Amino acid sequence: MTERETYSMEVEVPYYFVNFTGDIRLSALIDIMLLTSEKQLHQADADSTEMVMNNGLGWVVVQYHMDINQMPRLGQKLKVTTQATSYNKYFFYRDFWVEDMDGNVMVKAQSAFVLIDIKERKIVSAADRLENKFGAEEVNRIQRFTRLRVPDEYDFKQPQHIGYYNIDVNKHVNNSYYFDWMVDTLDADYIANHHLKTMDIKYEKELNLESEPLLFAKMNSENNTSTHWIKNGDVLNVVAQLGWEDK
Repeated sequence: MTERETYSMEVEVPYYFVNFTGDIRLSALIDIMLLTSEKQLHQADADSTEMVMNNGLGWVVVQYHMDINQMPRLGQKLKVTTQATSYNKYFFYRDFWVEDMDGNVMVKAQSAFVLIDIKERKIVSAADRLENKFGAEEVNRIQRFTRLRVPDEYDFKQPQHIGYYNIDVNKHVNNSYYFDWMVDTLDADYIANHHLKTMDIKYEKELNLESEPLLFAKMNSENNTSTHWIKNGDVLNVVAQLGWEDK
């Protein structure tokens, strides 16, 4: 069995990555993780830039699960590591973890990606397109993530504008913007008095510049979870559940 390869990089959390509490924003944390995977993929000429320019293809994340022991803080030095774990005909699975400089694991995440033909907007086989799979295991099964359901009722609803800066090279809204939009539906006092502990998200349908999305949120105070979803008309674009704990 081929040994799974890891790729790590060290970063220091700058002030423009954190919110008013000094914790790193969830969107910035995701961006750091994705940058780590991009750098590993670059070694095989399979990062987003290479895939778009040379093949007309783009990496698209479809699902994340994240467990947070401690949210990174302003000025903290981190070691961010990624590893491609397995793949099948269409899905490519990748893990991430974030450590402090003493080796304590602060964050763990699992993810599922697909490759799309940007012009045709169709999924293509990642297994057939990648020569270097970084030691990932070929599997027939589909990795199961938390099943997310949209609640029947909501506490919050508002329209969301999409600007040019929200659109990435895959011609759709970059996935990290969804996190900022979702967290913004929560009260500032709630953010100030809670830590994020878990995150699950599933991307159902991409948003583009012509979309007119509506944001929804529902809080469950009994188990400190918030459910967030975005719809464009009658189409569900994304659904997420955030788990919180009191500070």
